[in-house]
Amino acid sequence: MGRPGAPLVPRSLRRALTETGPIGSTTHQLSVRLETPESELDALLERLALHGDVVRIGRGLWLLAAYAELDRREDFHAPEEYVERFAHENGVVLGRYEGPITFSDNTVAPVHRWWPYVQGFSADFVAGVLQDEGLSPGSTVLDPFAGSGTTLVEARRAGHRPWGTELLPPAALAARVKTRFELPSARLLSQARTVLRTAARRTPSSVPFLRETSRQFLAATLRDLTRLRDALPGATDPMSEALRVAFGRILIPVSRLRRSPCLGYGRPDADQPRDPFTEFRNAVDEMAQDLDFLTQSRSRWGPAGHVWQRDARNLDLPPSSVDLAVTSPPYVNGMDYVNNYKLDLAWLGYAKGYADLRRLREALVACDNLGRAAVRPHLGTDDVPDRWLREILRQIRSNVDQKRSYRRDDAHGVVKRYFLDLRPVLAAVYRALRPGGRFRLVVGDSLLAGTYVPGDLLTARLGADVGFHITAVDIARRRWSGQRRDFPLRETVVTLQRPVGDS
Repeated sequence: MGRPGAPLVPRSLRRALTETGPIGSTTHQLSVRLETPESELDALLERLALHGDVVRIGRGLWLLAAYAELDRREDFHAPEEYVERFAHENGVVLGRYEGPITFSDNTVAPVHRWWPYVQGFSADFVAGVLQDEGLSPGSTVLDPFAGSGTTLVEARRAGHRPWGTELLPPAALAARVKTRFELPSARLLSQARTVLRTAARRTPSSVPFLRETSRQFLAATLRDLTRLRDALPGATDPMSEALRVAFGRILIPVSRLRRSPCLGYGRPDADQPRDPFTEFRNAVDEMAQDLDFLTQSRSRWGPAGHVWQRDARNLDLPPSSVDLAVTSPPYVNGMDYVNNYKLDLAWLGYAKGYADLRRLREALVACDNLGRAAVRPHLGTDDVPDRWLREILRQIRSNVDQKRSYRRDDAHGVVKRYFLDLRPVLAAVYRALRPGGRFRLVVGDSLLAGTYVPGDLLTARLGADVGFHITAVDIARRRWSGQRRDFPLRETVVTLQRPVGDS
C-alpha cells in the first residue's frame, strides 16, 4: 500500500481503520480507541495521507486507501448495479428530466418567498408538471408532504383546487397563508402597522426555551424580537396567521444563524445589528406586493383549497377524489426538520419545551436524529417484503457492527423505519387518486454507513407494491454525498400511475 518508501501504517492504527472499513473514523474516535493524543494522531495521519496509505473523506473521516473506492469492494453494490436490476425486475429504464427542479429559485419568486423553507422543488417544476398533465380546470391536486406549499400555490394559480397535508406546524401555517390569494393587501399593511405600534410600547419579555437563544441572537435584537412576538394577534383568522408568517420569516435574517440548508452558525455578518421591526415591515410589504401581483390573474385562480396539519400516513380522503398528486418526501437519512425549524417552532409557540420537539420528531418520517426508543421496534432485517431493502439493511448493520464506534448502532433501523413510514403514504395517495391519475415524486438516493441506498428506486418499488404502475423514473440532477464528498448521488422524478381500469 502506498508508494515505495512510504512509512508503514502502525499495526494498531491499521487494525482500527480495517475494522471501521468504508465508514471511516474521525481523529477523535481513533484517539479514544488507541489511547493516543489527537494532535499526535493527526500529524501521523497527515503524513500517511501524503504517501497514499490513508485518505480523508467527507467530514474528517479517515480510511485506509484500500477502502477509498467503494466500487472496488466485493460487498459494495454500486448505483449502476441497482439501475440494471431495476430495468430487469421492474421493466423501467431510467430517463432524464431536463426541466428546473431545485428550490433555490423560490426564494425570490412572488408568494413562494414568504417563508424560508429551503427543501423541496421549484415552482417552475410544479408549473411544468401541471402543464404536462393537461388537467381540466378545477381539478384537485394533492401534495401529501406539502411543506410550505409550493405545489399548492402553483396548482391554484393554474386553475386547480389545492389540497395538502403537512405535519410540521410552521410549514403548514405558511402553506395555508400562501394559498389565501384573496387576502386584502391594504388591510394586511394596516394590521402590520398596528402590530409595530403595539410592539414599540411593550417591554422586552421572556425568550423561548431553546438553550442557545442568547447565542443565536444579539442582545438588542433579542429584546426587540420578544416585543414584536408579544404584539402579534393570537387569533387563527387568515389575517392573524399572515402576520405570524411574516414574523416567522424574519427569525433567521435577524439571527446569527444561517440555513443552507441545515441550521447552523458561520454567517460572516453574524455580529452586525439587525432590526426586527424593519425586517418585519419589509416582509409584510413584500407580501402585500405579491398579493397585488396575484390579483392581476384573479380570473384564472382555482377554487380555494385545504391545508391540513396532519400525518400523511393517516391521509383519509374520499376515494378517487384527487386528479394528480405531486410531492417531495423527506430523503432517506435526510434532513432533521425539527432541528432545522426549531426557531420557528419555539418562537411561534408550537413547542414549549424539548419534549415537544422530541414528540414531533418521532411523528415525522424517520430521520437520522430519531430517538432510539422510536427505532427499537424496527431493528429486524428480515421482516420487510422488498428483497432489495432486506439486503441493504443487512449490509448497513454489518458495516456498523464492524466499525463499532459508528454514531448510531441502529442505523439500519432508521432506514427501515423510513420506508415503513413511506409505504402507508403511497397507499393512501393510491386510494385518493382517480383511476388513471398520476403521482409525481421528487426523491433522492443516499449513502449511509458505507452502503448505497437507492431511495428513488425503492420508493418506486414500494409504489408498485401498493398497486401503482411505474410510468417513469427520470434523473433530474446530480448531488453529492455528505458522507463522502466524491461519491455522486442523484435526484429523481418518479412517476407512478393508478391503473386506468382500477376501481
